[in-house]
Amino acid sequence: MSNNGIVFGYHIYTDNYKKINDFKDVNTINNMSNKDSKYLWLHLDGGTLKSKEWLIKESGIPKVVCNSLLSEDSRPRVLSLKEGILINLRGLNLNPNSDAEDMVFLHMWIDSNRIITIRREKVLAIDEINNAITQGQGPNAKDSFLRNVLENLTMRINDYISEMEDEVDDLEDQVIAKGSKEIRKHLSEMRRKTILIRRYIVPQRDVLSKLHIENINWMDELDRLYIRELAEKTTRLVEELDTIRDRAAIIQEELNNKVTEEMNRTMYILSIVGSIFLPLSFLTGLFGINIGGMPGTDSPNAFLFFTVSMVFIAFIEYLIFKRNDWI
Repeated sequence: MSNNGIVFGYHIYTDNYKKINDFKDVNTINNMSNKDSKYLWLHLDGGTLKSKEWLIKESGIPKVVCNSLLSEDSRPRVLSLKEGILINLRGLNLNPNSDAEDMVFLHMWIDSNRIITIRREKVLAIDEINNAITQGQGPNAKDSFLRNVLENLTMRINDYISEMEDEVDDLEDQVIAKGSKEIRKHLSEMRRKTILIRRYIVPQRDVLSKLHIENINWMDELDRLYIRELAEKTTRLVEELDTIRDRAAIIQEELNNKVTEEMNRTMYILSIVGSIFLPLSFLTGLFGINIGGMPGTDSPNAFLFFTVSMVFIAFIEYLIFKRNDWI
């Protein structure tokens, strides 16, 4: 990335492109009179001072739009103005040492001849378009650029949610086989991921639905149908997230029931053992006192008789418990 805030930029023509490395290049070709010109694309790092200064002072973009483009904590939204259209989106954070569910933002401004995208962290969906352009296979029109961005973001989210579904399936299979602590940790993590992703996917679905009906002159009916399909897919992803959340709650409930059942069984066994040994303990305590008059103190067979009596009493208790279905 250049230290002037431009991550990468291109002046797209019908059959080729020209790379842009500095804002001076932008200002010289901003007035695109060449009939082969399609659009100008700038991908900026919103955290650099030069990007902020250019957006606010030289881009000609309305100030309210610039504030939204530079905002870090923004929800997906679409705002259509006479000067152009603002689209705020979210994508999975697939950068190294990052959690995918901590979604990164991608802000876009599209007007008559420009596409300006803003990010703070790397967005792989945009990098994929950049690679396609350098290979001569990138989008040569604004509508195809927008479709590519929306599709790349949606497909990555779709793949990640599919992995989450597979993980829930594994947890359901392991709920009996593995220890409760390990499964509980996975369930908590799963529910956290679901909440974080759903927070942005729901408004992003609304963005796609609104784009479908917006009166944008550079979008044709085929573009609108394609965006509508992406909106339907995003709706399905929201439903899948809800299903994952509900399944995780059911697994958690089943796990709690299993733990409670094991605890109750343990307490039940201890109660049975205690009930059996309670009269035996009473007798051993009674015959263990050292006072005069205790029977059998002078008989050599008294201990044997007492032991046999204890076994007999325990056997009678077992039969009583068994007859009453207590054990």
